[in-house]
Amino acid sequence: MLRAVEVIFVSISLALILVGFICVYSMHFPLPIPIKLPVEPYEPAESIPWRLLVALYVFFVVSTTGLCIVASLGEVFGFKKLEPIVKEGLLMALVTIIVGLMTIGLEIKQVMRGYFALIGHTNPASMMYWMIMFYILYVIFLLIEMWLYFRGDLIKQREERGIRGFFARVLTIPKLAEIKDLTKVVGFLTVFTAIIAHSNLGALFGVNYLPFWHGPFLPIYFILSAIVSGAALTIIGAYIADHFKRIKIEGERYEAFQMLRIILGFAIVVTIFFTAWKFLIKVYPTSTLLSRESVEVFVYGNFAFNFWIFEVLIGLIIPLTLLALPQTGRKVEFIFLASLFTIVGIFFLRIDLVMGGLALKLITGMNFPSPVYHPFEVFGTIGFLSLAAFLYYIGYKLLPMEVKK
Repeated sequence: MLRAVEVIFVSISLALILVGFICVYSMHFPLPIPIKLPVEPYEPAESIPWRLLVALYVFFVVSTTGLCIVASLGEVFGFKKLEPIVKEGLLMALVTIIVGLMTIGLEIKQVMRGYFALIGHTNPASMMYWMIMFYILYVIFLLIEMWLYFRGDLIKQREERGIRGFFARVLTIPKLAEIKDLTKVVGFLTVFTAIIAHSNLGALFGVNYLPFWHGPFLPIYFILSAIVSGAALTIIGAYIADHFKRIKIEGERYEAFQMLRIILGFAIVVTIFFTAWKFLIKVYPTSTLLSRESVEVFVYGNFAFNFWIFEVLIGLIIPLTLLALPQTGRKVEFIFLASLFTIVGIFFLRIDLVMGGLALKLITGMNFPSPVYHPFEVFGTIGFLSLAAFLYYIGYKLLPMEVKK
């Protein structure tokens, strides 16, 4: 039986998903009633054509790569302390890539033409083409990896009654004799493909002529920020799941959180230095990447509040302080809180990267555009985030998430 808190969560999630769907639908098919909105769903090219839903797509696909990397450390590369959280990482990796692809698929102005990228008008010289191909391959490998990794526990779950038992019986119809080594091989292929796909996404921005994006190290920065996202989301997902199950985090589970704390803290420190140098190189007088205008929009322009408050303070300084202080760093509650702050900062980092990076794509003499969001975009974003949380909940209820002994 569902507890009251679960009923409330499911009800709110479904309501937000429905509202989000209606808003995204209304972006493509205008409402019959006249409503004066601050901005159109699809702005002309001289403003900011990529906005909130594109940033959300980047947030999700960056997160799935990070989750896959963190899970692979415990499953493929032998970090024993991380084994208790591998299942949460794999489940969230699948959820985030599915919702991320849905986000970008429904963001396209002409949704019905989306299949062109797969079966027609393909361009192998395009970074976006290879990004799409590798993400599709990544989803396939991830599904196979999860099936292999969960299969042993699914066989035990077959004996249960109800939906969980039926779900397990369906997934264990194929027979395999020995899958341990095969699981590691597929896991390696999964994380390798995820990194290639993700670096292609970074290259898609890096090869662009826009000065804030342009540069050879952006794909590396994308992978670094993916590790930050992956560690933080794994902590959040595992902590909330244990809290709902009323399980005290101790023993091997506690050690897994401590290892994630080290990974997250180290990744944040590297991100701080990477961010600082990214900005300094843009303003250094003799740099070949010199473009003061591209960073002014973040330092004291229209994106300054997002950058200094959300990215720097909330996303980097506060989490690092919580993780580093002796009195708070090792407490699971504060590790969870630091991860929440980190994810908030990462989310606004994606907005700033996408929308702030486009701020210089202007006709000469125009002012920097302000980050104005269409109301349908905002509610659509809330709907997609709610969908991700809901799918994670459903997956957690159906799959055998208990730690392997």
